[in-house]
Amino acid sequence: MATMLDILGSMIIGSMLLLIAITAMDNAVQQFVNHNADAIVQNEMVSLTEIIQHDLRKMGFGIPEAEQNSILQIGQPDHLKFLANLNINSDYYAAQHGNIHIDAIPDTIEYSIAAFDTIDFIDTSIVLYSVIRTVKVTQESPSSGHIGSISNDEVFSYLDQLGNETGVLQATKMVEVTLIAMNPDIYVNDEVLLALTPVERMNELRKLIRQSFWRQTRVISKNLRR
Repeated sequence: MATMLDILGSMIIGSMLLLIAITAMDNAVQQFVNHNADAIVQNEMVSLTEIIQHDLRKMGFGIPEAEQNSILQIGQPDHLKFLANLNINSDYYAAQHGNIHIDAIPDTIEYSIAAFDTIDFIDTSIVLYSVIRTVKVTQESPSSGHIGSISNDEVFSYLDQLGNETGVLQATKMVEVTLIAMNPDIYVNDEVLLALTPVERMNELRKLIRQSFWRQTRVISKNLRR
């Protein structure tokens, strides 16, 4: 009888240890996968930020001072369009357009933010937005495409000489860019999906679908401050 009790006790203890090991391994996998997915999102956001900053610094480049008020063509939170002379010399943008011709005709760079996907996690949904960049050089084919994904649709703020927001295009001297990225490719274990009430589950999911990267930058265009 004592032997049977020892065997049963060992089986119970072994089962408990196995359950603890499986749970610990599941949590470790969740942390590993989510951490690496966060790192990928952050790297993509850095690249997106560098592209936007590079373009905004060219705002008004090569545009005569007499035409300064027309540099900013569209200034909305989700839509930005401005003039710049991109082919005033043969080197600039040559890598993208080949051996482009040289002229003094204004070209345009345009950014638009558009919803393109929705990720559902039971009680929580994330809307992802596409950052679409369009470059139009005169007498060349337009270049347009998706350059990144973010989770906010209000990206651009327009500031005057004192750094205050303004709705007047001609008064804009700085553009503030706010980019937020979430990690939708999260690993969620069964404990989160099944063992919680809807409210608790939503709160836990929001912790996992955390803000992976946030960037706010004010870009001052020398050509707007002439």
